[in-house]
Amino acid sequence: MQSDESLALIRQKYEKHIKYLKAKHESEVQAKDKEIEFYRQQILDQRQQILEHIKLAKMLAKQLKKQRSDVIITNEVNSTSESKAMTDSSSKNIKVGGDVTGSTLNIGEISGIVTNTINQLPASTQSDKPGIKELLTELQAAIGAETNLSDDDKAEALEQVKTLAEVGKNPQESTMQKAGKTAMKILKGTIAGLPSAATLVEACSKLLPAIASLLLLP
Repeated sequence: MQSDESLALIRQKYEKHIKYLKAKHESEVQAKDKEIEFYRQQILDQRQQILEHIKLAKMLAKQLKKQRSDVIITNEVNSTSESKAMTDSSSKNIKVGGDVTGSTLNIGEISGIVTNTINQLPASTQSDKPGIKELLTELQAAIGAETNLSDDDKAEALEQVKTLAEVGKNPQESTMQKAGKTAMKILKGTIAGLPSAATLVEACSKLLPAIASLLLLP
């Protein structure tokens, strides 16, 4: 009799322990499932954010291109009304903004102005680490060498390099910060319309973040 009671008690404890283990296992599985679902949702959210950023970048690039085209057309109309003698169909003359707005300059002359502005910046004190002067010089060269850019686009891009060089003289000044942000947006819009394999696209992927960092731009 006692033996039967002992066996019944042992069986009862065993079944109780089995139920406990099953409940614990199910609880752990549910916790893991929740954790997996949480991370899955995070991945989906991040993917959606990336897609939205790409869409926004494309829209911004289109807007910048349209604005650039409108400015160029307006300058050409104004220039023609002022003096038809400035039009030369055989030349590569184009118009740029900044302190040469209203002037007709070729790519070589524009590049010379940009070079002079960059040269006013101090050189890097570390031979193995380029400073803002060296980075802008490299960016200027990459723009000039890009075969996928029209002369108008090159002139516009070079004007942004000149603006960044001006910002480099006093990067903490609020007006310069605003000008620097605008120049960065225009440059990003310019390369957004280029083939992904373009030399300038690759160069800007390295140069623009480094330039932004040195100029304290977001």
